[in-house]
Amino acid sequence: MKPIVCIVGTGGTIASKYDATLGGHTSAATTEELVAAVPVLQDVAAIRGVEHSNINSALMDSTTAFSLRDTLRNVLSDDVVGGIVVTHGTATLEETAYLMDLTVSTDRPIVLTGAQRNFDEPDADGPRNLLYAVMIAAAPEARSRGVLVALAGEIHAARDVTKVHTESLSCFASRDGGPLGLVNKYGVTFLSTPDRRIYIDVDRIEENVQLVRMGQGANDMLLRACIRERVAGIVVEATAGGNVNAPYYEAINDALDAGIPVVVATRVSAGSPHLGKGYRGSFMSLTAKGAISAGYLSGLKARILLMVALGQTRDHAQLAEIFARAGGVA
Repeated sequence: MKPIVCIVGTGGTIASKYDATLGGHTSAATTEELVAAVPVLQDVAAIRGVEHSNINSALMDSTTAFSLRDTLRNVLSDDVVGGIVVTHGTATLEETAYLMDLTVSTDRPIVLTGAQRNFDEPDADGPRNLLYAVMIAAAPEARSRGVLVALAGEIHAARDVTKVHTESLSCFASRDGGPLGLVNKYGVTFLSTPDRRIYIDVDRIEENVQLVRMGQGANDMLLRACIRERVAGIVVEATAGGNVNAPYYEAINDALDAGIPVVVATRVSAGSPHLGKGYRGSFMSLTAKGAISAGYLSGLKARILLMVALGQTRDHAQLAEIFARAGGVA
């Protein structure tokens, strides 16, 4: 008996058609149309379809993204469903994937996929990506691996995946390791199981968490604006090992004094903030003042984790413990 896989549509390039009135492509194809474009899906699984949204993912807001959690929970409430595939725009897919990984508790596979080419292009990559995602969701060995991201024949963990190219079909990679597995027309192969996964049971997330990236010689204007507006939390993408300049150091201290949690990530594409330097603005000096390390999480993923964690607690020690479990310690 074929497993049941539910495809949940949220929009994106995979569902985009040309709109003459706009003079460009926009998300329009329904989940039913996506499934109809890949008849071979029926050979892999019994397919169900659910519409969650139909927007290009740059327009995905936090409320719509978090409400996907409830859609997935509703699908999973039917025990006969073996797995879920979520179609999503690639622009913010990595953030939605990690949000689902943190807030959906299940051992059944949840696989996010998308496309780099529009639905109505003759060489669209969406149909193959959708087929491969359904194959993964239907595979027993995909269970208990958390939320997965699958494009161009590679399978990545939600925690580590990031978009690395604007146009290449192989547009995703993992920050500190290779893919968890591979998929092709012959089957699904897993190479490893993701580590440091956590589940946080929350009814809400804190949307007003800001991400600020430090550039050489940057002043503290953006951080001061965050303090003035009393944001709920700040993630700073610092240089290299988590170090910042003098204006950022002073502003981060002031944010902490104002009771705003500050998480320090690195702007580098792999690795973690680390101790060693001792000057004012070093990662050591920031953590001594109460800043929290993102560990091996990117700034984007650290922001998602802080949004979720703040939905549960504002206690500094508890927030630090959550980040230590999720991001690891260098």
